[in-house]
Amino acid sequence: MNDRIPSRIVALALMMVLAGACAGSGKPGDVPANDLLDVVQDVAPDTSVTPDTSDTPDTPDTSDAPDTSDIPATRCGGVPLPADPVADQVTVFQGGAEGYPVYRIPAFVTTASGVLVAFAEARQSLSDPGAGLIVVVMKRSLDCGQTWTPLAVVAANGEGDAHNPVALDVPDPAGGSTLFLFFSRRPASIGGEFDLPPGLDGTSASIWVMTSRDDGATWAAARNITAGVKPADWAIMSFGPGRGLLTRWGTQAAPAGRIVAPGWYTSGTSTDEGDFVVLSDDGGQNFRLGGRTTGAGEPQVVELTDGTLLMDARNNPRKLFRSTDGGQTWSEPTDGLPMEPIMSSVVRHMAKRDGDPVDRLVHSGLGASGRVNIRAWQSLDEGATWTGETLLNHDMAQYSVLSVLDDRSIGMVYEGYGIIGEIFGPAIFFARFDVALLEKGVAASPAASALPVPARR
Repeated sequence: MNDRIPSRIVALALMMVLAGACAGSGKPGDVPANDLLDVVQDVAPDTSVTPDTSDTPDTPDTSDAPDTSDIPATRCGGVPLPADPVADQVTVFQGGAEGYPVYRIPAFVTTASGVLVAFAEARQSLSDPGAGLIVVVMKRSLDCGQTWTPLAVVAANGEGDAHNPVALDVPDPAGGSTLFLFFSRRPASIGGEFDLPPGLDGTSASIWVMTSRDDGATWAAARNITAGVKPADWAIMSFGPGRGLLTRWGTQAAPAGRIVAPGWYTSGTSTDEGDFVVLSDDGGQNFRLGGRTTGAGEPQVVELTDGTLLMDARNNPRKLFRSTDGGQTWSEPTDGLPMEPIMSSVVRHMAKRDGDPVDRLVHSGLGASGRVNIRAWQSLDEGATWTGETLLNHDMAQYSVLSVLDDRSIGMVYEGYGIIGEIFGPAIFFARFDVALLEKGVAASPAASALPVPARR
């Protein structure tokens, strides 16, 4: 374990610097690229994780030891739950370590064999995509999150950015599974994230997918699926970030077994955001664009027990869209949880139609104001109401991603600020908790949300 959070005085000083850097922007904006260097200790780049700056298909560096055939079927069942899920957390990516000053924008999944796989953007600054030299990195845990493999770069884009990872593990009926990583690429731009022309060529955004058949130990080359999916008048087309979905039940209008990868877009020269899903009905061999929505961003999708898809998207309150045809079309929005505009996560934990005693969804996120105090809720009525609000950290927090572990406990990776020795910076942590915690509920106090926080992403 590492000391995850520095003193409030140090943290508050950092956040004031970052908040000041973002002040005055009418839209969610970038933090200037050099600002972080004043508050994060310089580290010599780790030559083992130097980004691949070529424009050729990725050949990921995943040189950690391969799995062996005697891996136990259950990895978390023999690992006791943390006595205190707030205090007993593990640093996965630490800003200022392993060659990068900033780690943000996580994705997270548990594979069919119980391996935990976490992804993130590794950045040279706090600036969002458009800054340049952003890469997607990965770590894996073979022991239920207690330890993690060395950092590996799985996707890069030369001087531009590879960003917004979405992860999905698809079990194979014959055994094993295919791990999908969806991500986006775009060129660097002096104008920042929204300074991007529409189109399908290299001057605009492109979307990619890559797969692993061994829990992320090795990866096939990335495939560019832009031409068959992206409308020519879209500029930004960014996945997630977070998780994808494999439908289990489907409806009369849509088969079970559909891959659903969510994301957000801008159309033409507008900076107004909408959401989309990319769909596949053949196990990921071919993809097509599904339905789209407007007025929200950074969505996550969960399947309800009647086969309806529920899209939960960033806004305050969050915006909920429903699809009865597997994501081909979406309803008008309704309001969800009050929440600081942020990417958050929702997953299914139990279903009566599987023989479980209850239908349960689990949601992570923040309170109605401020990027602090990550928390979780449960819903026992398919997302109509959320109860058991439970605090899972006591300081700065931003994006979060949930995964049901193989012992049915809940794993979560989330963004915060951490310190290891003299290294301090934006980091990503792993927490594990039992759903029984949500039956009690430990909510944050109003005073805990008073810290200044950086603008978007």
